[in-house]
Amino acid sequence: MPQLLPLRGLRYTPKAGAFGSLLAPPYDVIGPDLQRKLAASSPYNAVHLELAADGADAYAAVADRIRRWLRDGIVAQDPEPTLYCYEQEFLYEGQTYRRRSLIVGVEAQPWEVGAVRPHEYTMTGPKEDRLRLLQAAGVQFSPVFLLARDRAGALRSLLQATCEELRPAIEGASLDGDVHRLWLVEAHRAAMRALAPLFTETFYVADGHHRYETAVAYKRWLEEREGPLPEHHPARYAMAAVVPLDDPGLVVRPIHRRVPQPAPSDWETRLAPWWEVERLPDTAPETIEAGLGRGKGAVVALGLEGTTPLLLTLRDAAKLAEASGSGRSAAWMSVPPNAVYWGIIRPLWGLTEDDLRAGAVEYLHSIPEALAEQRAAAGVVLLLNPVDVRDVVALADRGERLPQKSTFFHPKLATGVVFHALRDLAG
Repeated sequence: MPQLLPLRGLRYTPKAGAFGSLLAPPYDVIGPDLQRKLAASSPYNAVHLELAADGADAYAAVADRIRRWLRDGIVAQDPEPTLYCYEQEFLYEGQTYRRRSLIVGVEAQPWEVGAVRPHEYTMTGPKEDRLRLLQAAGVQFSPVFLLARDRAGALRSLLQATCEELRPAIEGASLDGDVHRLWLVEAHRAAMRALAPLFTETFYVADGHHRYETAVAYKRWLEEREGPLPEHHPARYAMAAVVPLDDPGLVVRPIHRRVPQPAPSDWETRLAPWWEVERLPDTAPETIEAGLGRGKGAVVALGLEGTTPLLLTLRDAAKLAEASGSGRSAAWMSVPPNAVYWGIIRPLWGLTEDDLRAGAVEYLHSIPEALAEQRAAAGVVLLLNPVDVRDVVALADRGERLPQKSTFFHPKLATGVVFHALRDLAG
């Protein structure tokens, strides 16, 4: 089971400026345009730490920058171990949500230990980049996003009591308009006893698989240099934001697919064993949403049959799993991205998983974006339902990971709320 550690967080001081202007998304969703906007919003925006510039000395430059900010009083380390309650208020599809999490240190252990379980596969490149940044800077800038069943309700109770009864220590709106609030809870014995049920929980990575694996690699690297680390050494722990599985603000967005080539003329014959096909009257958002609302096995396809939108409904996930030769379970195959790949993309275009990694399929994050892409260029758009978070956890328990681009937990955790110093930054 995971060990938890209250952190002496490294945080921005008032000298850094408005809190919201300092926040950034994680590195993996920051494109060049957004990077420029974030960098221009403040000379102390977290993007200056999270994304190292190109060049041989890029990581060393980040290390110098965080130490300079520490010397200049732009950031400061909290004097005592602290529990951080973090709330994000955001708008999604016209509705306001609040997602709450506890930022805490979670012991960085390999996946095979089972205390923290992944749900997606990772790539080597991002892990190498993140490890070089950790080795140079000695600071984890972005938290790992974890889920917990919280069976005893200990986490929910702490978050509710703190966020609803106390004033936040700091709050502000980030560049995207989301509001971020942070509360500091003294990690005294009573607070830790109240959280004791969490020590028996398994945690699940919602987002930040590369960051978690990098934390494990960094701990191993440091132990090879310095020997076994003491129990409460900060490098033994990955900074994580832990969200209860039933948090009402836990939103998973769908990730739609676009194949930029026409379907074969016999598409209907190829799909018939796996999908029921129904023609929809139009592409109005309400029509598409009603079609997808038939169940998680529903897919709306644009471009298969001219301009006619089609509703595809998965017949039998177990039979598709068996016929695919993937060695996967029916539960795994029933998850929308898997059913779409094995039941549509592979039969129609023969694309391999290597082809996907090479960019043969494009990924879209909203129905309006997908409709615009379909009008602008040839190809086929496949609109999916979001992955159910209960499926994420159930499959992780079975050791069945999903491919990348399966889940999008919205919004991303902000970088800049709390940093985690993994070693002494003095000097």
